[in-house]
Amino acid sequence: MKRFLLIIIGVTLLLTSCDKENSANGHLDGFWQMTSSPGITWAFQGHILELRDVRKVHQDIVMSFTREGNKLKLTDPYRVDRDSDDVVLQDADLLVPYGITDTATEFNISELNNSRMVLDNGAAHLEFRKF
Repeated sequence: MKRFLLIIIGVTLLLTSCDKENSANGHLDGFWQMTSSPGITWAFQGHILELRDVRKVHQDIVMSFTREGNKLKLTDPYRVDRDSDDVVLQDADLLVPYGITDTATEFNISELNNSRMVLDNGAAHLEFRKF
């Protein structure tokens, strides 16, 4: 009887404890490392893009993004400040190390699969590997 009760509790916990959030971003979701600058990463989740330099040379940034077919639109960049409020970026100076030249920009998604992403916008050609 005790074993049966433990099995019932275990199955109940298994079925109720995992609530997976689904996203319509497909292969885009996750962590991407820029191949030309190995310390630079882009992380997509929901409608938020986090730009991070794992070497801590450049400021971390968060942006909004939308994807419409093969178009990736980036808007509303904020400089991440963990000790106080994030700060809206008025110019693109802090975005340049991440391959972004404007506070609102659009990339063509040339290639996107579960291991590789290539973005182009005329001014930049960015290649990433997923990790």
